[in-house]
Amino acid sequence: MSDAVIQFGGREVVIDRDVTTIGRVSENDVSFPDDSNVSRYHAEIERRGGDHWLIDLKSSNGTTVNGERVTGERRLIPGDKLVFGGSSEADFLEKSEGEAEADQGAGTAPGMEGAEAGAASTGLPAAGGVPASGLNAMGSPSAVSSAAGAPAIAGPPSASSSGSTILIAGIVVGLAVVCAVAAGAFYLTRGSACAAKAQIIKPETGDTISSPVEVELDARDAGCVQSAIFTIDGQQVATAEAPLFTASLDPKDFPELADGADHALQVVLVDNKGTQIPQPGSVILAFETRVVTKPSPTPGTTTANNTPSKQSGKTPSLVQINDMAQKLIKQFSGNLAYNVSNKQFLQEIQKRTSDYVQEGYSQRAAAYREIITVAFFREQNVDAPLGFILAMSRSKFMPAKQGDKEGLWQLPAAFINENKYNGQCPNESLSDPAQNCAARSAALYTKALMFSVFDGDPIYTAAAFGKSPQDAGAWKATLPQNRSDLWNTIRTPDERDQLVRFFAAGIVTENPQAFGLAKDRPLSELYRVTLQQ
Repeated sequence: MSDAVIQFGGREVVIDRDVTTIGRVSENDVSFPDDSNVSRYHAEIERRGGDHWLIDLKSSNGTTVNGERVTGERRLIPGDKLVFGGSSEADFLEKSEGEAEADQGAGTAPGMEGAEAGAASTGLPAAGGVPASGLNAMGSPSAVSSAAGAPAIAGPPSASSSGSTILIAGIVVGLAVVCAVAAGAFYLTRGSACAAKAQIIKPETGDTISSPVEVELDARDAGCVQSAIFTIDGQQVATAEAPLFTASLDPKDFPELADGADHALQVVLVDNKGTQIPQPGSVILAFETRVVTKPSPTPGTTTANNTPSKQSGKTPSLVQINDMAQKLIKQFSGNLAYNVSNKQFLQEIQKRTSDYVQEGYSQRAAAYREIITVAFFREQNVDAPLGFILAMSRSKFMPAKQGDKEGLWQLPAAFINENKYNGQCPNESLSDPAQNCAARSAALYTKALMFSVFDGDPIYTAAAFGKSPQDAGAWKATLPQNRSDLWNTIRTPDERDQLVRFFAAGIVTENPQAFGLAKDRPLSELYRVTLQQ
């Protein structure tokens, strides 16, 4: 009988479940809490009969097996080298049931395994003085197993052999005593007899710490505990005395942690003898120390140019921006797998979100729900989210003409006419209040970019929006074949700006409450309802 195991970071996990989860957060069966390149829920290993299949869960930075990228699922064989997020390594192995138990130290005291192994390999008696492997103390065949279940019968040993046996037995007994003493010392000093357990209940995993917060513990059997030590990424940040075990955590004391990455908060208990007892698990947090101040005019007022006023609110952390970007991509068909976790990219999106934090966008969008859905999705088979988010990113659902650009998608009329994108409405204006022609023209143009140039890719279509298909094709030719890393692939200023605006607009309109827009609803509610009709 054999077990499949995953070895990583000096640890080993037996794959004894139908599904074994792998990721950054501690609730996974295999976790890499200190590696921000690993997604929260990165991959799974499914057991199917006698086989094991690795499945990448659309992770940000991917999974490889023996250097090959896993795009869907892959059957594992013993000896495979796995890398998660490009940085956390593991080995997929197969061991006999006995080996797996031995590796986990099942029922053996430290120091004793070597004595037993030595006895078996040399023929010397084990600690109890019983000859091993059917050999006597001198390595000659023993009569111990001469008859199954029968008493052993042996002739009297010679004086020389008896003396040698006594000498060797004495040495072995001496070694056994030394091992026993060492094992006893190990067990006496290896840890604490205190059986207390503690779990951090506040803050919670996923929280962003932007102001002082009280750290609270749920401690059990803690009568033997004198204090608790709190650590972030392994560094001590606070202590708490028994019995309350509360401490304050102020993000201003840790400005270096406001880096957009996740950080692990853990607790170590200290017993009455001063012995530290590390507790399993961690709480994954983001930190934000910036003070964001926004104007707060009277709700419902407008500026001189009739633009809806921006509302006061908070700016989500880079960790939250990253999560929102991942969810935004999942709205599109095609199982898109992109790395959007580049810190500079997230910072640019975070800054640009302020351009779209304007109350009333969902009400303005609702007026055009039907025409956008019909034009993009029903007539041109283009993902409905693309039409809505592009409109928000380019006009905020205000079709007034600006220079030579007009309509919800701010396209030049000359460009639309020249390329016959208005063939279904040749006599209508892009600025018409109903926006029927603007929607149909923009949808036809978007389809030409998306399917004729970018092979059905909506994200690169958004980055190139405004270019003619010919110019977009020329730009595409400058890009590498692997375009999954958006920020490092798209380096030209105009296209980067388009990309950032697209994500910023999509993130704000899908998460209005996170930006203080209490009266607005997620944009997806408009097209999801329509598509179900």
